[in-house]
Amino acid sequence: MSTSRDLLGEVVNAVGRRPAPPREDYEYVLESAMAAWRRKVRSRRRRRWALAIAASAAIAAVGGATLLRWLPPRGLMPVVAVTAVIRADVTIRAPRERDWHPLQPSAEVAAGSRLRTGARAGLALRLDDGTSVRLDSRSELELQSATTMRLLSGTLYVDSGPADHSSAHLRIETSTGTATDVGTIFEVRAEPGRLRVRVREGRVQVDASHSATHIESVAGEELELNDSGVPRHRRFAPTDPAWAWAEALSSPGDVENRPLLPFLAWVARETGRKLQFQGPEVEAHAREVVLHGKTRDLTPLQALDLMLSTTDLEYMLSADEAIVIRRRFE
Repeated sequence: MSTSRDLLGEVVNAVGRRPAPPREDYEYVLESAMAAWRRKVRSRRRRRWALAIAASAAIAAVGGATLLRWLPPRGLMPVVAVTAVIRADVTIRAPRERDWHPLQPSAEVAAGSRLRTGARAGLALRLDDGTSVRLDSRSELELQSATTMRLLSGTLYVDSGPADHSSAHLRIETSTGTATDVGTIFEVRAEPGRLRVRVREGRVQVDASHSATHIESVAGEELELNDSGVPRHRRFAPTDPAWAWAEALSSPGDVENRPLLPFLAWVARETGRKLQFQGPEVEAHAREVVLHGKTRDLTPLQALDLMLSTTDLEYMLSADEAIVIRRRFE
């Protein structure tokens, strides 16, 4: 039987044990090696820190430049509105900017910003005091401040609340004239050499740009003004179908587990109609109803259809343009 040989062991035994180096030589070589290793590590760390510092400086420079471009200086360009509803192609040009960018949902809009809507677009803004401002398609608006806007083209709808609302009067400037609300719901349309104002509720004061003409327009009326300052009045119903574009940009917010009555009041206001009940017992019952569901992307009357479908109530539109709430007939 053969056995394996330990060749390495035989060689070591044949050569014998090497003499150990002097202690001082050993320590000298060890210290030299450690010093060289430390120098190499420090060099690598310095290079990494230098690269990191350079990269941080570059990022800070780019970030600082971006912030300077996109963020308004504190106190100079305050936020005057927040995006409430966006339909299709809506763009914004921030103050001191030359380029237009897509407007985002729930975005804050600073004074000095310009807003533009596309061919089938629409936009609703909410001001700090709760005023609803809506921009129709193919329109451009400049928000000069919380109380002054310039309609460069297209159509604007304003719901500033009831006449006793404590907010400051909102001025809508155009090249032809300026419309100032007195607690109202109204629409302004700006065209070259022409200003049109339709009042749905309350009243509006209109001042011509090129003359001393001062006119007041009231609910249910349309006023047209040309560059010469000559006004033209005609009746325009608060329930006219032409208000539909503004109604489509309205929103009652989250109605889940909310009482029915405030929702009914919202629908009536958004459609320019009065709210009526078919008897006091129906009104008393309506006060106890709690809503369930969502109304997203629905017009006010569509939302009313949907919400009442979950209750034992229904509505009808009367000849005098009221929304009448009644019990559902089986």
